[in-house]
Amino acid sequence: MRKTPRDIEEIEKKISVLKEKQNTEIKKHTNLSQGSIGLNAAIELVSGTFVGMSIGYILDELFDFDSVFLIIFTIIGGLAGLLNIARYIKSSNYNKEDK
Repeated sequence: MRKTPRDIEEIEKKISVLKEKQNTEIKKHTNLSQGSIGLNAAIELVSGTFVGMSIGYILDELFDFDSVFLIIFTIIGGLAGLLNIARYIKSSNYNKEDK
């Protein structure tokens, strides 16, 4: 039988140590990820809606309409916030599957 050289054995030991270290870091990260996903989802929804409302209000004041643009852009902003939430959750699930 053929023996493996010492260099290869040392490299394999270093790789196993690094894999163990990476696994413990991933476990630490996943404990906080549920809270961070929820917080990020709330921020995305509120900020999207707020930006839509702001644009709608500015356009209503600029063109002298009675809340037409405010309603339209509030809905668009809310939908944009939901789309951002879906993208974030999809990317966070994708990253968890890779690890």
